Amino acid sequence: MNYFLRLKIDAGGLWHFVKKPDDTQIPISSRNRLLLIFNLLLIEIVLHFIIVFPSDYLVENFITVQEAYPLSGFTLIDLFWLAAVTAPLLEELLFRYSLRYHRLFSRFISREKWNRIFPYLVYVSAVAFGFVHLDNYANDSWKFYALSPLIIISQLSGGFILSYIRVRLNILYSLLYHAVWNLLFAIVVPFVILFFTPPFNVHTSRYSIRIEQEAFLLPGDTASFEADIQDDKIYSLKADRYDLQHLLDCIYGKGKLTTDEGLMNIRFTSEQGISKKEFLDLLKKNYEIK
Repeated sequence: MNYFLRLKIDAGGLWHFVKKPDDTQIPISSRNRLLLIFNLLLIEIVLHFIIVFPSDYLVENFITVQEAYPLSGFTLIDLFWLAAVTAPLLEELLFRYSLRYHRLFSRFISREKWNRIFPYLVYVSAVAFGFVHLDNYANDSWKFYALSPLIIISQLSGGFILSYIRVRLNILYSLLYHAVWNLLFAIVVPFVILFFTPPFNVHTSRYSIRIEQEAFLLPGDTASFEADIQDDKIYSLKADRYDLQHLLDCIYGKGKLTTDEGLMNIRFTSEQGISKKEFLDLLKKNYEIK
């Protein structure tokens, strides 16, 4: 079968399931199951470009979404266990393990009644999976909650795709998909982006600054920060594997500025010193700070 035809069929199968979920497995080979997983990854990535990223852009015009648990505080090994093992295992068992009729359920509900309520179970499961991820953010305002469906739209769409995999294949394949997706966007994509991001270098007669971004802490790494700041002027600053949000909190006060940038290695020196505002303007030239 032509690959693009197969991709179209898989997309159609997912859309049919979202419109009217039914508790039916599909008897296909292991090879075709893995191909389905791959195709659904492509479909979800396309959905991110069509729906999720525009939604994120719209939300950022109204509020600054702040992460409650920045991933930059985790070592690579800790992040791997969280993203690829712990989170998929707990969330698949909690939200999707029960999305199949089995002997235990037969004691309480007939197959006929199960089929009638099954679509609602899938919808409730996917929506609950999405909204539980609001806990990932530190925001607490009416705008945040009003925009929450847009903020968690990635998890909402992911919840339906994972439900589809769990029902059509089995729980092991939804675990696999969940782990691969988390690894892709929590580890692989940030690493690739930073690999191709050059250091920020500026040298003038008044100051010298060099900033390198790091994707993750490695085992044994420690964060450090020291600065010479006098009379609102910065004369030197040295940071190793230091989260930019923490640095902004130290210099400008906690909660005054926000950023979703991660770990930084910073070397700044100035014999005459520059003002905190000028230093902030320097950072804003290359990094998203609000």
